[in-house]
Amino acid sequence: MLKKLVLTGMLALSATTVFAASFDQLDNNGDNTITKDEYFGSISDWGTYSDWDVNGDGLIDESEFDDGPFDGTYTYYDYNNDGYLDSYELYDGVYTSYDANDDGIWNDNEWNMFNEAGFLN
Repeated sequence: MLKKLVLTGMLALSATTVFAASFDQLDNNGDNTITKDEYFGSISDWGTYSDWDVNGDGLIDESEFDDGPFDGTYTYYDYNNDGYLDSYELYDGVYTSYDANDDGIWNDNEWNMFNEAGFLN
């Protein structure tokens, strides 16, 4: 089941960057699944986290979260309750939202749900 809270626009187009990826590009080992490591490696290369870290302190605070393209409750993603989201907390929130069967990997169907939500173009 999809998590109730889903970030929207996580990989939205920015004015200077176009994001495009296919399932095969993220599935580095060709096993027809996308692991968190494969997802995190690709996402971090795209620089999206730094786009939303407006003040450049390396963390996303609640005001940056609220001003960004996100839906959901900030505290849901702040796993350690320190009042800030690091890149792991933010990216993990998105990844687990689309891991419909909670098995820790994305299959083709879960990838398609992520892609159809408009995260990639």
